[in-house]
Amino acid sequence: MPKKPQNLLLRNKGEFTKFQILLEVMRNQPHVKQKDISDKLGITIQAISKYFKKLAKEGLLEAGSERADYHLTPKAITKLREDVRALESYVTEVKHDLKIEHAWPAIATQTIKAGQEIGLIMKEGVMYTVPSDSANTEAKGIALADAKPGEDLGLRDLHGKVKVNQGKILIVKLPSIRKGGSRAVDLAKVKAIYDEFAPDRIGVMGAVGRAVLNKLELKADIEFGIGRSAAIAASRGLNVFVLVVGRMVNRMIQEIDQINMKTAGNIIYEVKDAQIT
Repeated sequence: MPKKPQNLLLRNKGEFTKFQILLEVMRNQPHVKQKDISDKLGITIQAISKYFKKLAKEGLLEAGSERADYHLTPKAITKLREDVRALESYVTEVKHDLKIEHAWPAIATQTIKAGQEIGLIMKEGVMYTVPSDSANTEAKGIALADAKPGEDLGLRDLHGKVKVNQGKILIVKLPSIRKGGSRAVDLAKVKAIYDEFAPDRIGVMGAVGRAVLNKLELKADIEFGIGRSAAIAASRGLNVFVLVVGRMVNRMIQEIDQINMKTAGNIIYEVKDAQIT
């Protein structure tokens, strides 16, 4: 059976270079130095400058009011996602040709023997085994080893579809120490937002956020690598409530957008301000 022709991204060096440049802009925007991209990609700064002009002409790149101030357009975000999907499809095809076997992790809930077909369900972002004839089975796979209840287990030949309801991230923007910190937070509003959202996990970044949680008598599940951790949790169906000082909100949003880009995901997030007005 003839293979499908490769995506333009993989057949055209210029298109792949555009992809790389857009990716670097996304990682560093809004303060993007063409020289840094030149050094990273091993391309002359003159060539990078020409690419920047082409990308701007194609509506993929916009320049701000200040020097070295660039950002991606919505059209560029869409293009990057499409390119990432194309690359993933190509890598999957190569893995298949090389017969690279992927092991899917799960937690055993019953005694399992290597080679046994077992059922699978998703619960709180983690895959668990169930009997293959269970009415709750969402997918099936073959066990790579023996396992006792509670042990981790690798699976192959996964088929079916494990149901994962996309989670959401609710970012609560807090005032900085200079603006009053936790004393300037509308605690009643934060509690109301929390109760309505009913999160599966709580994340916090910085002293102000920790103080607010203390006042509300809540405990954080995530305290480091908030953006990435919250995005991964949401991609596995968990709702995440995050307290972040104002100036860190943009950084967190950028991290979520980068993960969306890399995984071709669509993690939804919302920002609400908790400062007393």
